[in-house]
Amino acid sequence: MSTVALRAAIARRIENLGDNTITLALFASTLFLSAILLFSVQPVFAKIVLPTLGGSPSVWAVSMCFFQAILLAGYCYAYALNRYMPLQYAPLAHVGLLAIAFLALPFGLPEGVEPPAGDAYLWLIGVLTLGVGLPFFAVSANAPLLQAWFARTKHPHAKDPYFLYGASNLGSLLALLSYPVVIEPLLGLKSQAFTWTIGFVLLALSVALCGLLLWAKSALLERESTASNSAVAASGNATSSPTWRARAAWIGLAFVPSGLLVAYTSYLATDIASAPFIWVIPLATFLATFVLIFRDTPVIPRHWLMLSQPLLVAFLLLEIAAPGVLPGWISTLLGFSAFFVTTMVAHTVLYERRPESENLTEFYMWMSLGGVLGGVFAAIITPQIFNTIYEFPLLLL
Repeated sequence: MSTVALRAAIARRIENLGDNTITLALFASTLFLSAILLFSVQPVFAKIVLPTLGGSPSVWAVSMCFFQAILLAGYCYAYALNRYMPLQYAPLAHVGLLAIAFLALPFGLPEGVEPPAGDAYLWLIGVLTLGVGLPFFAVSANAPLLQAWFARTKHPHAKDPYFLYGASNLGSLLALLSYPVVIEPLLGLKSQAFTWTIGFVLLALSVALCGLLLWAKSALLERESTASNSAVAASGNATSSPTWRARAAWIGLAFVPSGLLVAYTSYLATDIASAPFIWVIPLATFLATFVLIFRDTPVIPRHWLMLSQPLLVAFLLLEIAAPGVLPGWISTLLGFSAFFVTTMVAHTVLYERRPESENLTEFYMWMSLGGVLGGVFAAIITPQIFNTIYEFPLLLL
């Protein structure tokens, strides 16, 4: 039996077993597990590294920028793999990357490593790169890559697979919220790193199953591609590449909420309260906005967001200009509400401007670039310009 015939036979066998249910369950569960690993590695490794540097807000901000930069690299890799590698070989290449990344596990600090005297930001970036960079890079590519693969499975929801991004962020949110109350109190650092390694192996197997399903289906898709391309050409409905104006909008709409995440975290830790895991609140809120927005039906109507955002920002600016006028709890609630609603507005418009699934990986790549630029702006640039947290009200405006 030829390879093409074998792939076609596997594809038909999957269809006979109830293909739609299996396909959606497999891709959704794989993305969910990937998101859990992606957002659990950050607090685990932070717990290992940050105590040596004092755990100040600036150190956490630099760490967030590092993870955003690696996320961008993973999204660029997913875009290149999806665009330039033949469909039947892409899963094999990605599983190979996961196998290489496994060699860097379990992660941890070498014994006797100490930060240099003075500014240790470069040392921190180097430690993060060597300690967790490759596994994080491999896992970060899964979100856009698996959505792009799902879009090619001819599932009924394949034409608009962005809902899977919201589902994956639910996994990220679960990992983030469970860490300080479940994982951190019950498991030591070595046990956490070992558990993460087991999860990584399970993820690699799940990605391989997704790749096998895609590889099998590509035999059927290849037979249909000629007729499909002819029909598209005849109708003149070929998907066009995004314009640079659309790309700039994606960058800008991701820049503001990402910068706000860093700025609000610094604002919360500096002006409101300094407590362990205080950064969990804004990061969990940030992830929750994706869960609430990347879905068919919005949870909060768009017009309510657009009406409330300028009012909340105006009241917060008055509070910042005249501190102490309002009770502390009202000031805290006002700051959180402004951060949440502004992030919701930006992500709502970002979701409304999403492209067709053919340009999905490019969309996430530019969105991630905006996230990195926003994080760098709030974590590195503005502290050199301002002597207080001006970046928070600035980004809200």
